[in-house]
Amino acid sequence: QNDEGNQTGGEPPVERLRRTRRTRGNKSSLQNAIALKEKSNAVVQPFSRPRPKRKKKKVVVKPIPKAKSQPKPSKPSQNEYARPPSCLPSFNTASKKTEKRKREMPPPRRFTPGTHWRLDKTQIQLCYDASIEHYDKVMNTVKARALFAELQDGFDVLRERGRGRYDMELPAFDEDVFKFFTDPTQAPWMQVVHQILGPDVSLIHKGIFLSMPGAVAQNYHQDGPHLTTQYQRPCHAINVFVPLVDLTLRNGPTEFVLGSHILGYDGYRKSDSYIPLVKAGTPIIFDYRLGHLGMANNSNTCRPILYCTYANNSNGKAFKDSVNFSRKRYHRIGDLVDKPLSREERTRLRRTAQEARVNVKAVEEFVSKQQH
Repeated sequence: QNDEGNQTGGEPPVERLRRTRRTRGNKSSLQNAIALKEKSNAVVQPFSRPRPKRKKKKVVVKPIPKAKSQPKPSKPSQNEYARPPSCLPSFNTASKKTEKRKREMPPPRRFTPGTHWRLDKTQIQLCYDASIEHYDKVMNTVKARALFAELQDGFDVLRERGRGRYDMELPAFDEDVFKFFTDPTQAPWMQVVHQILGPDVSLIHKGIFLSMPGAVAQNYHQDGPHLTTQYQRPCHAINVFVPLVDLTLRNGPTEFVLGSHILGYDGYRKSDSYIPLVKAGTPIIFDYRLGHLGMANNSNTCRPILYCTYANNSNGKAFKDSVNFSRKRYHRIGDLVDKPLSREERTRLRRTAQEARVNVKAVEEFVSKQQH
C-alpha cells in the first residue's frame, strides 16, 4: 500500500517489478521512485476491448407473387347455366364414410324433350286460368282482411317459397273437371310413373308453383332426404312438373343436378347441371331426392307449373312428407274474397238496379189502375 493507504493501481506486482528493472539503467533511483509514486497515485482504468461494429443486415423484401389469371366464365347456354353466386352456396352433405366409397361417376346423360304424355291446349288453359284466379282471390283476401303478417308465415292454400314464388293448393283441383290429371287412370304420364314406382302408387300431393315477374332464384335443395344413409334405396317417390307456359331461360325454369339423387353425390355440381326448356304441357319427371332449384324470373310474365307427387304403396302404406305438405304449420285463411268490382262495373250495376226499381213501380201503378 502507498502513503494514502490505497492499493497500487491494480497492476500485478510482477509486472511492476519488471518495468522498474528495465528503467533503472536509464534513470536515477530518485526519478524511479517519483515515477513509481505517480503511477501508484494514478487511477488505472480497467481494461476493456473495443466492441466491433456490427454490420446491419439488409432486409430483402420479396415481391408478392401475382395471382394467376383465371379464365373468364363462359356465357350460359340452354343446356348449361352458370350458378348465381349470391344465392347458391356449395353444399356437400355426404358423410365421411360415403366420401371414402365415392367413385368417379360416368358423364351425365343429356335428354331430348319428347312429345309423349303431354296435356293438350284446352287442359293447359284450364289449369292456367284456375291458378291465376286462385292467386288473385288469395291476394284480395289478404288485402281485404289485412293479413300481411300471416302471409309471411303462409296459409293452408298458399305459402311463399322465396320472394315472388308461391306454392299453392287449389281446392278447384278436387272437382271432376280436373280428373284428366288427378285420376291415376286418366293422367297421360302414368305409364312412366308405374314403370318407376310399380303398379301400386298413390297421388299424395298436387298444386301449382307460381313464379311472378322479378322472383328471385331459390337455393339448391332436395324435396326429401334419403330414407336411410346406409345404402342406396330404390326410388320411393317422384315429382311430375308440368309447365303451363313455354320455358325459357328468362322466365325462371328449374335447374337440375343429374345424379344428385344417389347417396353421397347430393351436392351441387355445375358440370352435371341440366335445365330442361320444354314446351307447355310437357311433363318433367324426376326422383324426389334429386337436387334442383327454381331460377329467377327475369321476364314480364308469370310462370305457373303444375306439380304432382306420387309415392309407392309399400306394405299398404304410402310415403308421406309431413314437412312440405303439412297444413298444421300454416294459417287457415277461410273463405276467399272475390276480386272487387271496378268503378265502371259498380256504376253499371247501380243503373241496372235503378231501372229495375222504376219498372217495378210502373208495373205496380198499372196493376192498381186496373183494379180500380
